[in-house]
Amino acid sequence: MKYLIVADPAFIGHTPNLFDFFDRGKVDLPDNREDRARGVMLGLAVGNLLGIPVEGLSRESIRRRLPNGVKEIDPGEKQMAMDDDLAQAVDLGGSLLDGDDGPVNVNWVENFTERLVRWRRENGRGIGITTSAVIELLENGDPPPEAGKVIYDKNGQIAPNGAVMRCAPVALLWHSRPAQLIEDSAASAMVTHYSPLCQWSCVIINAAIALLLDGIVPDFASLARAAGSAGAPSEVAEWVEEVGPDVESLRWNHRHIGHTLLCMQFGLWAAQTPLGLEEALVKVMDAGGDSDTNGAVAGAVLGARYGASAIPERWLNCIPQRERLEELAMRLWNAAP
Repeated sequence: MKYLIVADPAFIGHTPNLFDFFDRGKVDLPDNREDRARGVMLGLAVGNLLGIPVEGLSRESIRRRLPNGVKEIDPGEKQMAMDDDLAQAVDLGGSLLDGDDGPVNVNWVENFTERLVRWRRENGRGIGITTSAVIELLENGDPPPEAGKVIYDKNGQIAPNGAVMRCAPVALLWHSRPAQLIEDSAASAMVTHYSPLCQWSCVIINAAIALLLDGIVPDFASLARAAGSAGAPSEVAEWVEEVGPDVESLRWNHRHIGHTLLCMQFGLWAAQTPLGLEEALVKVMDAGGDSDTNGAVAGAVLGARYGASAIPERWLNCIPQRERLEELAMRLWNAAP
C-alpha cells in the first residue's frame, strides 16, 4: 500500500537536497535522550488536552473567560476516549511498529489506514471534516492517496492541519535516518491529506523534533533554504522564515485557523522560544484558534526539547493511558536503526 503513495507524482518524499539540514556535525548528545523521547508523546498529549476547552475561541474570548491563561487540564480527560490528535498519533506509532517483518513494519500505510477506519467507527472524537471525508472513502475501498486526492480536489485544494498534528511518531522512529524520516513523514500525511503543504509541514516538524532529540535547536533560515532547494512551494519557506521568538510573529489571524502551515509555525516557535515548556504551552493556548491541535504539535516539539521530566505532574496525571504512551515512545525509540 505504501508504494502507491511513493509512485504518486505529488509525493515529496524523495528530497536529497534536504538531507544537509540534518547534518549534526560534532555534537555532544544529551544524556536525557530517552526522557526527550517520552516527552514527545506526553507533550503531544498535554498540549492536545489543554486546548480542548478553548478550541475555536479567539484570543479575546479566552482572555475574557480565563484572564490568567489556560493552565489546567480537566482531570476527567483521564477517563475519556483520546481526542483525535492524540488518538491518530498513537495509531500512527503503532502502525510503524506492528508488523510481522521485524521491528519496523514496512506495510505500515496499509495498517494505519485500517486503524483510522476502525478509530472513526469506534471513537472519532474531535475528527476533522477533511479527515472524516477521506476515511469514509478509505472505508469504502478507495486506497491512499487516491481517497485524499478526491477530497483535496473537491474542497478547493485546502491544506488543513489534520496530518501534522499526528506526525511526531515518525520522528521518534527515524530521528537518525533523514531519508526515511522525510519519506515516511510525507507518506503519513498523504494517507488523508493530499496537499503538498500538508506533507511539507510534517517533514519540517519532524526534522525539528529529530534535531531537538539530539539537543540541537534547528536554524530556521537553513531549514527554509533546504526546503526551497528541495522543491517546497515558496510559501513553505516564507512561513518558516517569519517565525520569531515572540509568538506575535505567527500568522494567527482568523483566516488561517486550522491551516497546516500555521500549526507548523506554532511547532517551530516552540523549538526556539526562550520560555520553558509550561510557559510556552500556556502561550499557545492564549493564542486561540485551533488550540488543541496547535498545542499537540507545540507540545511534541517542547517534549523533544525539554523532556518528559519538564511536564508538570498535574498535567501528566490527566493523560488517558499514560503508560501506553510512554511504552509506545520507548518502542519507537528502541526500534530506531
